[in-house]
This record gives sequence, C-alpha cells and structure tokens, in this order.
Amino acid sequence: MFWIVLLPFIIASVLLTAIILMQEPKQSGLGEGMGGGSMGGGDYSTSGGTAGGLHRTTIWLGVIWGLLALALQLVPR
Repeated sequence: MFWIVLLPFIIASVLLTAIILMQEPKQSGLGEGMGGGSMGGGDYSTSGGTAGGLHRTTIWLGVIWGLLALALQLVPR
C-alpha cells in the first residue's frame, strides 16, 4: 500500500518542480518585493492565457502533493 502512494507522490513532485520552473517570475526579485522598485501593481491582477493555466495547475498539484504527503504518513510501511 505504501508504494501505491509513494509513486504518485514522486510523480507529483517532479511535475510540480517542472511547472514551477516553467512559470515566469512576477517581480524582479527580493528587492522589488520589499519596496526597492516601482510601486505599480498593475501586473499582479492579470492571470489570463498560459500563465493563468500554469498558476492553476501549480495550485492543484500543490494540493495533491500535500494530500499525498499526509497519506504517506498515515499508510503503514
């Protein structure tokens, strides 16, 4: 039973990593996030097109990954 949960967990981990790396950054870096850059927030309200799909996929895969991580703790080895 442990392996039935472990294999989807590994697949979800690889997919989640790949999808996160495919996304474009929404800000220039840590300095801009702390007020070092311009304060215009117009870019943050748009999530259409491919970027919106990747964002939704990341959320769903993150939820699935978290549930599988909990299941790994509950399933006896």
